[in-house]
Amino acid sequence: MSTPQYQTMKESEVCNAIGWVLIALGFIAGFLFILAFGRIEVASYYGKETVWSGVMIATGIGIIFNGFLAGYLFQKVASILRYHENK
Repeated sequence: MSTPQYQTMKESEVCNAIGWVLIALGFIAGFLFILAFGRIEVASYYGKETVWSGVMIATGIGIIFNGFLAGYLFQKVASILRYHENK
């Protein structure tokens, strides 16, 4: 009996996939942060008013940017690995 041959992923492919997952997770986490914490209540003359908080929106955009940056760096490492695998 022969053992089954499994096709495994190369290190560059795994690193590239992790990069895309980090970009997607960063976008989703930032968007959910903005939706969950972006609106705040402020006191006005007629009572309480709900407005969008610029600081919370900027924080959510920062979360998105951080996920994009981490994913981009993983994809750059994957590019270097791909170069050395093909060399």
